[in-house]
Amino acid sequence: MAEEKPYLTGRTYLFKLPKGKDLLESLADFCHDNQVKCGVVSVVGSVSNATVGYYDQSKKKYEKKVINEEMELLSLTGNVSIQDNRPQVHAHVVFAGKDFNAVGGHLMPGTKIYVCEAYVQELVGEPKVRRMDKVTKLSLWA
Repeated sequence: MAEEKPYLTGRTYLFKLPKGKDLLESLADFCHDNQVKCGVVSVVGSVSNATVGYYDQSKKKYEKKVINEEMELLSLTGNVSIQDNRPQVHAHVVFAGKDFNAVGGHLMPGTKIYVCEAYVQELVGEPKVRRMDKVTKLSLWA
């Protein structure tokens, strides 16, 4: 296995995401617009609805759950890497609704922002590139 080279911290961003837009798409667009090719992401706030996923290892596909209610975004943590020559955000989330029960999973397209504050820490070095893994059928770092 090749030796991993360390990453240095680059630019740090703190910003508000646009109300009514898709959370995952907005994060990826921000990274693209600011040329962040590698980094870490964290977000808190609230959403109008959410779509989360669970990767079924035996079926080798994501099962999606759409939640059509207002929820607090308790935690979003993820990373930025390159897929198909464009920054991609891979993130996991935890939400809580008015019943205070938590639900979480892989952030999927379809989560609508109500108000979200984001932190993106750029990492400087050779960016990680995602490619389809034949065994898991997931897009993983090469």
